[in-house]
Amino acid sequence: MTVLRKASVALLLLAALPGGCVRVRVTPEYEALDVVSVNGVGRVSVKPDTMLVDVGVEARVPALADATADASRRMTEVLARVKALGVAAQDITTVAYSVDPIAAPRRTDEEASRIVAYRVVNVVRLRIRDLAAGGPVVDGAVAAGANTISALQLTVNDPAHAESEARALAVGEAAAKAKEIAAAAGSRLGDLLSVTEGAGPRPIVAQAAAVMAARPSGPGPVEAGQLEIVVNVQARYRIVPR
Repeated sequence: MTVLRKASVALLLLAALPGGCVRVRVTPEYEALDVVSVNGVGRVSVKPDTMLVDVGVEARVPALADATADASRRMTEVLARVKALGVAAQDITTVAYSVDPIAAPRRTDEEASRIVAYRVVNVVRLRIRDLAAGGPVVDGAVAAGANTISALQLTVNDPAHAESEARALAVGEAAAKAKEIAAAAGSRLGDLLSVTEGAGPRPIVAQAAAVMAARPSGPGPVEAGQLEIVVNVQARYRIVPR
């Protein structure tokens, strides 16, 4: 609990005083202001409706031109397949592209490095808005040439309503804490002086326990489960004597 003191200062210039002295009159607006600072957390569980998954191709070929051509060909086929399965172009984002030389192990420290192949990686992130289509889309990508599947997440496409609900719960929890503290101190809760929100509503993204095992025999299962939208607030209240 923080005690703040505030005063207004009135300056009265008395021209009649020798040397033009200034008389200062201090008038306290209140003797002491007791302030309690509390935090509140709001949590709302929602059912995920969107899948995010990184799908990539990796090529390792002795010639650089062949490596880039192989990766490009396979990614072109992957993109065509996932689009045919319903993933919109605006829901496909390139998140990684790299070209790295692969050197043969050196038998001695004096031996010069020798490049024996090139590794080309191209990864796109898919936003799949129909969870039921998640398995078939990933399986289709693998069948078309993708050989890396990672970072599978389940989230909410539009969390605004859940965020508002979590925010109200956070403010309510902060108020309840402040009231409890005021009562324990033999006072009562006064006005709300300020309230601030943390870095922003934070969705607790549902991570897959393991990346779906995409296989030609059929789509891997996807269990949506629940995820949480979390809002944190910091509030300051005045507490006054009973």
